[in-house]
Amino acid sequence: MSKVKFIFCVHNHQPIGNFGWVFEKAYQSAYKPFLDVLSKHSDIKWNLHLSGILWEYLEREHKDYIKIVQDFVDKEKIEILSGGYFEPIMSSVPDKDKLGQIEKLTKYLKSKFGKSQANGIWLAERVWEPSMAKIFAQAGMKYTVLDDCHFANAGFDVDKLNGYYTTEEEGYKLDIFPISQKMRYLVPFSNVEDTIEHFRYLIQKSPVEDTIVIMADDGEKFGMWPSTYKHVYENKWLHNFLTALENNSDIVETVTFSEILKSRESSQRVYLPCSSYFEMSQWALPFELQENFENVLNRNTCDIEARKFLRGGFWRNFLVKYEESNNMHKKMLYISNKVECLKDDDKKAFKKAKDFLYAGQCNCAYWHGVFGGIYLPHLRNAVYSNIIKAENCCNKSMFKKSSWNIFDINCDGQDEYLYECKTQNIYISAYSGGSIFEWDIFKISYNLLNVFTRRYEPYHKRLKENIDKAVIANDNSLEVQSIHNDSIEVKEFGLDKYLVYDNYKRNSLIDHFFPCDIEYDSCVFGRYEEKGDFVSGKYEVKVVDGRKFLKKQAKLSLCRYGSVCGKNVKLVKEVFPLTNGYHVGYSIKNNCSDNLEICFSPEQMFAFSSKTGDDVGNLKNIEIWKRYDDYLKIEIELKLSEKCDLFVYPVETVINSDNGYERTYQGTAVMPLVRCNIESGKEKKFSMDAVVNFK
Repeated sequence: MSKVKFIFCVHNHQPIGNFGWVFEKAYQSAYKPFLDVLSKHSDIKWNLHLSGILWEYLEREHKDYIKIVQDFVDKEKIEILSGGYFEPIMSSVPDKDKLGQIEKLTKYLKSKFGKSQANGIWLAERVWEPSMAKIFAQAGMKYTVLDDCHFANAGFDVDKLNGYYTTEEEGYKLDIFPISQKMRYLVPFSNVEDTIEHFRYLIQKSPVEDTIVIMADDGEKFGMWPSTYKHVYENKWLHNFLTALENNSDIVETVTFSEILKSRESSQRVYLPCSSYFEMSQWALPFELQENFENVLNRNTCDIEARKFLRGGFWRNFLVKYEESNNMHKKMLYISNKVECLKDDDKKAFKKAKDFLYAGQCNCAYWHGVFGGIYLPHLRNAVYSNIIKAENCCNKSMFKKSSWNIFDINCDGQDEYLYECKTQNIYISAYSGGSIFEWDIFKISYNLLNVFTRRYEPYHKRLKENIDKAVIANDNSLEVQSIHNDSIEVKEFGLDKYLVYDNYKRNSLIDHFFPCDIEYDSCVFGRYEEKGDFVSGKYEVKVVDGRKFLKKQAKLSLCRYGSVCGKNVKLVKEVFPLTNGYHVGYSIKNNCSDNLEICFSPEQMFAFSSKTGDDVGNLKNIEIWKRYDDYLKIEIELKLSEKCDLFVYPVETVINSDNGYERTYQGTAVMPLVRCNIESGKEKKFSMDAVVNFK
């Protein structure tokens, strides 16, 4: 009689920048109790992957975890997988960094667990591209683990998958184990007996040959996901599941990946397309197509055959879907090339910069699905912080002089203008309203323009349609559910008020022309009429020689001929870098025969660490505005050339996370209201300084 060879694999990870209490909660509710239960079932073999970030945390805070894992290793009851040390999406980082990340984690595992030399690689979010087979093989990896939907995308019948498969790239071979999506949903969300019955069913389908079944998924679903701690541990689901495996040893045997590699030949050669697990393919689609795709899925819920042929988008589309993701990604690539230049010049600085760079490649802040991801400022801040630290290592070793560099950093086909010096970076896009889209301060390793634009997400529709049925999120729900469910739980009532969407990216120096009687709430909630075409218009740019100025720093002159209230207007703004800040001077010329009465508002955005301390509202007669950030220990000071009213308000998004819908602070908008009546042929001048003061 055949058996089921069951590979039970758990992947644990927390992103760079996540709060310490989240790490601790994950440890207490999922990682440690999981080990405790496994320790009482000595006959069970299993497989484990932890990101390097998490291994570091455990070494600092919970060395007993590592000792327990070592005990499993000594008893040959566990196989530990390698991967990218800081859990990058492998396809998104340069090949040299892929190899470096894998080598770093593999060396760590060998130093800690000795004989357990990792020869399998966990692929972050299972985002696969065919070229990775060569890189992984070059890194000494023998196998990886992907989803059965990867195989479905290549034309395989997932119900007939068995064993492992071999692919190659340029003759470099790599074995691939297919994860069962059915097992990912059964464990731990169904009754234990349902899983055992599924094993019996597989044996009936293949009575002669052993069937290999893989369940590889996030360890956080064993206790940290909503309601799972009670289900998995207090109600003893995990203990009962492992006991059932032991009691049914005549039909199921737990094994490791490497044991299968040694005992069984590859099922066949495969070539898999670019793909990821099924849910990721949904999230990667553009917003409208994501909704359409979900409608198609709903229509085909019962048509199992049809669903086999459905697939969504491609992970790299997140770089199109979210411009903020692309900005981080292209900044990372830019600094990766800078760091590589250190290799032969300063080996000590190179090693330090590499570690910062790798940390900045952690995947979680680059995309969004059912968890907060890119919408969470503290995760984006951690990415930027580490990349800026890597850049600072390069500056200290290689920096020559302050300058404006002109090249297409974000790979959109248009040049951007980057001012780089030893204290700060100022990045300007001529094609996005002549705006500043990044402002890095090296002393605090912080991008003060790490602000996320308010945009529509498909789950907003569900929130709006069911707002009257929404309940306050409660982690103590009696019913355990997968995080992939349609319940409407909220952190606060009234969230529909904040479903506001911007039609431009929230950068600094976005040039608005408002009606003179514009109201505060109209501005905050986007209920105003834009009177000009400067917000997202193209500006002509030139760099003006710095030798003409006192500090010999070149300024950037941006000019646009546009329309305000249907009248021809020329707007010139000149950006002059300061030590930790910038000066911008405006000239608005009325080229029409009539007077122009208008409210000019050059928007400034600041990504404070929180909205606490914001002096918000319609502030009257302001010449100097200041805001202190207690966490960053800095003060932002905005000096205006004349007194005017200010609209100051937090930019907040509504996101759906594993814990329900919630409001998230993204940054603070500061909008001077320069009300003016410009005569025909005349011009209005206005200037302001944005400065960082260290406290």
